[in-house]
Amino acid sequence: MALFSYIRNSPHAYPALLALHIVVLLVLGGVILVTDLRVLGLGIRSCSVAEVVRGLRGLKRWALIVAAASGILLFGAKADRYANNPWFWSKMLLLLLLASNYVLFRRKLDSQSGRVKLSATLSLFLWGGLLVAGRGPASVKDIMHSVVDPSGDFLFQSVQMIGDETGAHVKAPQTSADWDDVRARAKALQEARSLLVAPGRMAGRPRDRSKNPQVENEPEEVQALIDANPGDFARRAQRLYDAASVVMQAVDRKDQDALLRSLDRIDKACEGCHLHYWYPKDERAQQAAKEDGIVD
Repeated sequence: MALFSYIRNSPHAYPALLALHIVVLLVLGGVILVTDLRVLGLGIRSCSVAEVVRGLRGLKRWALIVAAASGILLFGAKADRYANNPWFWSKMLLLLLLASNYVLFRRKLDSQSGRVKLSATLSLFLWGGLLVAGRGPASVKDIMHSVVDPSGDFLFQSVQMIGDETGAHVKAPQTSADWDDVRARAKALQEARSLLVAPGRMAGRPRDRSKNPQVENEPEEVQALIDANPGDFARRAQRLYDAASVVMQAVDRKDQDALLRSLDRIDKACEGCHLHYWYPKDERAQQAAKEDGIVD
């Protein structure tokens, strides 16, 4: 459909629709939370369960309608990606269970039996699971920000040539604890290889928009490059693993000079990947990479 195509190709429609979907799901979840807590006797005791449900019924229905409509549009715009995402189907299953539980709960609305309270408790657990499934696994960008970037920064700062008024000095690990810290960060980079290439891993979420779109790719553009050649992405992730392995060898020998040289391999592995996926349109970065001997 033309509408699905527009949403898929527009730089703003899909993120805006996704934001709306998330907001109305949170509203719907909040209404369900208030109702369930009242059933369990944990809130709004001044009103009966029936009064709470009737008071929130309109908001709940509108939130449900908007959530369903926006969800259908999101799925239609990128059906291939959703259809192959196990977290999406987990979310659909949880929604089905929530709907079934809600119907059963409504039929026993005025009852204060243990069965109704059990239903409310189940609803809370299902909704919590839905939030987790809706979030889904970490994206490539999440892994970069939480694992690769901080580990790389630590390694680059662990050994440096520093020049001051007294001359040139080397900052490097000295104690066994210092070397253990370097080892842990290198190990994190090795483990990042498996995390990055895990099946179904998304490059980023639609809300992760580029701050400099003139030279940086948007998440969907990065995803398209990864999907076009997954083997190439895995090869580049392996380069990071291999570079981190060289760091581990320097740590084993407690060799400061070898550690300093090994960091150049990490820098080139990261930059080569970034140039291909993140900022391929940055001509100055491309030229600097060639001068530094960074090859594709």
